[in-house]
Amino acid sequence: MAIIYVDGDSPISEQFAKEAAEALFDAYPNHSWWVECRGGIMIIKHFMLSGLRGVIGMVRHMSAMEHDAKKRKKDIIMSAGELLERAHMRRGAYTGDMPTIMELETEQQVKRFIAPQHVKVIH
Repeated sequence: MAIIYVDGDSPISEQFAKEAAEALFDAYPNHSWWVECRGGIMIIKHFMLSGLRGVIGMVRHMSAMEHDAKKRKKDIIMSAGELLERAHMRRGAYTGDMPTIMELETEQQVKRFIAPQHVKVIH
């Protein structure tokens, strides 16, 4: 069973987060995702990767993302797929493989975020 978390600092940001979470759920079934849009950035995290080195996630600047929904969806799916590959997990449906390593080029790529108090689960 997957857990999907979405949050945003405005109704529009929350809608972007929900759109991204739905794309991730379709592209990577049974994976649990956290998608948050705040202050003009989208944060994509995989729940299982949080235990490896703090909280690991991909940050996408909303202003740099395509305004075309189809291109934006592809960008989100590719970013999340890269996150899975860096953890030596397969793209596609979750098959029970556990991450054992997280490949990072520099320590600056590790981003730490504090989880909000209220969690909204949509799936």
